[in-house]
Amino acid sequence: MDRLLRFWALPRREKQLFCEAGILLLLSHLSIKTIPFRHIDRFLRTRSHNDAREAVDVAEFIKLADVSLSRVINLSPWKSLCLSRSMAAFIMLRRRGIPAVVVAGVMFSEDSSLHAHAWIDTGHTGPNANSEHSAFTAIMRIGQEPMVADSTPNRPR
Repeated sequence: MDRLLRFWALPRREKQLFCEAGILLLLSHLSIKTIPFRHIDRFLRTRSHNDAREAVDVAEFIKLADVSLSRVINLSPWKSLCLSRSMAAFIMLRRRGIPAVVVAGVMFSEDSSLHAHAWIDTGHTGPNANSEHSAFTAIMRIGQEPMVADSTPNRPR
């Protein structure tokens, strides 16, 4: 009951993002379990160039989307994989025209086991955000590269 009261106390926008995050996280979780990844990859690549549907403050929306996904993951009965979370975040961001890239990476641990991880790169993260992923070697990137301040406008992608 306490969770329901906390949900109703949220601002309307956060309630909407919570519901959107819940639906997208469930769909991405089910997609990973049932659909070959080549189809998921093709779907995400077609969504990587969508135009903005609404005007948003990019940094604020990235933070709200992350908080909404975290709330849903904490309440969900299934174990949410980083790939599911990355797919859901990617779709939420691209629906609003925010450049984002799903990055999948691997690393070897000290006991020679292979670890994989997926995350979102938006170019709007804090200074320590990339340090948590620096141990991983990126093997796949899906999406529109975030704009870098010192990049040239006709840079090949």
